[in-house]
Amino acid sequence: MINRRTFMIAGAASATASALSPALSLAAPDIGKTSLDTDRHKQWRQLLGESFVVEEAGTPLARLKLNELRKGQKAPRLDQFHLYFSNTGTVMLEERSYQLYHPESGSQQMFLQPVIQSSGDPYYRATFSLLVDDA
Repeated sequence: MINRRTFMIAGAASATASALSPALSLAAPDIGKTSLDTDRHKQWRQLLGESFVVEEAGTPLARLKLNELRKGQKAPRLDQFHLYFSNTGTVMLEERSYQLYHPESGSQQMFLQPVIQSSGDPYYRATFSLLVDDA
């Protein structure tokens, strides 16, 4: 029997995963591991320093540079991590989902949260919270 907490965790992770399904080909190739040495983290780490084009209806809005990959909080059955992007242009993006394109990883939908650094420079955070396999 599934208790309410297990159901809520699985439902939230599934909703997040389905909302990010275009990004899952890059984000979730290995759901059984949770360290920064998982394949998903290695793939993102290989893209550190790379530029991504933010598009809306096929029109480029901005160019973001992937600067950092951070492990998220530990939680049972969840692999959580954050990607941090800097804005290489002058366009300020709102907090919402955007289509990001990279020549190697393709096009993927991500929810970006703008965060202002102490220097005043904007950067953006994409948070992943993926359900992991108990096996």
